[in-house]
Amino acid sequence: MFRLVASRSNSLRSITSCVDSLTARAISRQSSSIVATTISQYQIPTSFTSSHQRQFSSSHDDFSPQKKHNLDGNDNESEILKMIDSHVKENNIMLYMKGSPSQPMCGFSATVVQILKSTGCDFASVNVLDYPDIREGVKKYASWPTIPQLYVNGEFIGGCDIIKDMHESGELNELLKPAEEVKE
Repeated sequence: MFRLVASRSNSLRSITSCVDSLTARAISRQSSSIVATTISQYQIPTSFTSSHQRQFSSSHDDFSPQKKHNLDGNDNESEILKMIDSHVKENNIMLYMKGSPSQPMCGFSATVVQILKSTGCDFASVNVLDYPDIREGVKKYASWPTIPQLYVNGEFIGGCDIIKDMHESGELNELLKPAEEVKE
């Protein structure tokens, strides 16, 4: 008798499982037919149901992308190097960096800016990310492959590691004091 009850309960479970499966299939078929009916009933254009790419029109030249500098690929390298030379000679403390002092875009530039700010000196900077020609030119100007680059009184000092070492040893403060005095 026990075997008979167990067999009936297994049969009930199978039947229940089949009924659940059939119900799920029926609901699925109904919902897909409802969606198809809705699309045809309301006459939704096929462009909305398929992938659609938006077309943009140009409204005005003021909103078109603009170059941030006048250096074209046609200008020669000497023009860029002259511009860098004038930056370095006109500013007692000049920093070529990625980003700006208020928002550095790389950790090395952020470190150098933090060190310079801790000394209290004023310095000029150029964001080389805005000027790709200057970015490449400054590497050639100093024969130094990385950025940031610090110049004091027209002389190349170094990159982040050198500045950090000079700051820790106190050499940087000694170097920057005369540059600040020349400015005043």
